[in-house]
Amino acid sequence: MTLERAARPPRSGTFTGAPAFARLAVSCVALLSGTLLAVRLGRYDFNGDELYFIAAGRRPAFGYADQGPLVPLLAAAADLLDPGSTVLLRLPAVLATVAAVVLSAVLAREFGGGSDAQVLAALAYAATPAAVLQSALLTTYALDATLTAMVSWLFIRWVRVRRDRLLVLAGAVAALDLQVKWLMPVTWMGLAAGVALFGPREMLRRPAWWLGTGLLVASAVPTLWWQRAHGWPQLTMGSVVRQEQLATSDGIIGMPWQIILVTGPLGALLLVGMWAGLRWEGLRPYRFLVPIVLAGLLAIVLAGLRPYFVVGALPGLFAAGTTYLAQRGLGRGLRGIGHALIASAVAITVVAVVALPLPQRRLTPTDAYAQIDWRTRLFGPSGWQELADGVEDAYRGIPPEQYAGLVLITQNYWQAAGLDVIGSDDLPPVYSPNRGYGYFPAPPDSATTVLYVGIDEPRSGLGADFADTTLLARIDRPLGFPGVDRGVSVWICRDPLEPWSAAWPTMRTLRMVSGTSR
Repeated sequence: MTLERAARPPRSGTFTGAPAFARLAVSCVALLSGTLLAVRLGRYDFNGDELYFIAAGRRPAFGYADQGPLVPLLAAAADLLDPGSTVLLRLPAVLATVAAVVLSAVLAREFGGGSDAQVLAALAYAATPAAVLQSALLTTYALDATLTAMVSWLFIRWVRVRRDRLLVLAGAVAALDLQVKWLMPVTWMGLAAGVALFGPREMLRRPAWWLGTGLLVASAVPTLWWQRAHGWPQLTMGSVVRQEQLATSDGIIGMPWQIILVTGPLGALLLVGMWAGLRWEGLRPYRFLVPIVLAGLLAIVLAGLRPYFVVGALPGLFAAGTTYLAQRGLGRGLRGIGHALIASAVAITVVAVVALPLPQRRLTPTDAYAQIDWRTRLFGPSGWQELADGVEDAYRGIPPEQYAGLVLITQNYWQAAGLDVIGSDDLPPVYSPNRGYGYFPAPPDSATTVLYVGIDEPRSGLGADFADTTLLARIDRPLGFPGVDRGVSVWICRDPLEPWSAAWPTMRTLRMVSGTSR
């Protein structure tokens, strides 16, 4: 593939022409990528967070402890239309990934890139591990990454064509993204700061920009109301997420490696895009994007935030890299290196999608928290049915006359979600003081008997005292998933010493109890 010379927008930002969009070629890349990513959706079990989203969606609210209402509503809708279908549940994630593939090409066109630059940008995003991960599960990150890229594209397009409705539309997309994840206000302010620093400052004087900002602010009101009413749990979640990410990546020293794992062989093209954004005259009108990208990277490497927080920047960086290389022109040697990187990235993506998850028979015991992430990536989540079966067997062993006033309380929110969604309708109502479940309604004060499911014994696991506790069963498969079907106990606990209405607020915890030994 030959890279043609790209059109170059002038420094004033008044460039109005753009190369033709490579509609057919980009559509082929998007269709092939979407098909490849979609065929694997039914090959692995629910993730714990996916189950939580289904359970949360069954309890509609303006907000939740760690996300907005949109993903839970999508999860609940999928479960209502086709209960138990992981394919329908994860379809929005695949569609969002395909949209990001197309956005990469669209951004290359905005930067002046012709058909080759557009196709290569689309192919680059489709062939990253980030795209494979984005499309694998229904997560907040899957939607947030694409919506963030879309907001960036609308800002970039405004610079080229100066149509103010684009700024209003950007505000509407940002408002939608806020219903997914709460990073958008930081992104919006970062973009505004970049515009104030590098221009075009005229954008910030447009009523349309202020209207777009107003849409974002207005969309935050229901969430802020919910957070205030529940003690602002999101303020605590930041440190919890950081601790979990550092445990997964073996500390700050492992964060650069996490970025490499997300970007793959084409991380080199991202570096080219970053260089072009900083130094190439052709991208000068869009230099306002640089601060938010650099701040995101520094936050990951130095503060231990999750690498996917900057995936929304990848379409723009790929587009900048391919357009810059098209303008520069490449010698035969560099073209050969580029072809080799693209071929290896595509091969890795295809192999990963086709081969994963690996057979469960190849599992080894998972003892450390850092192993959970790799286990999920390589083997998929597992153990939900075993958890449900074990709890149901313990429940059936309780005399029926004791069922009155009986509730089920789990130590962590994954266990609660698994039993809520996978467990039979015969089980008693499920509660948990952990993470988002802790902000669902508390057990009624009339609940005098608890079937407790957890890793630790009832008092330390729940932070509640009972007049009597008895161990009923152990769910402990040697190769099971920690905290799901390994290292889990089922207890019967009678006569709590404090009413649930008074005890529940003090029992809430946002830290994930993983069930690993270290």
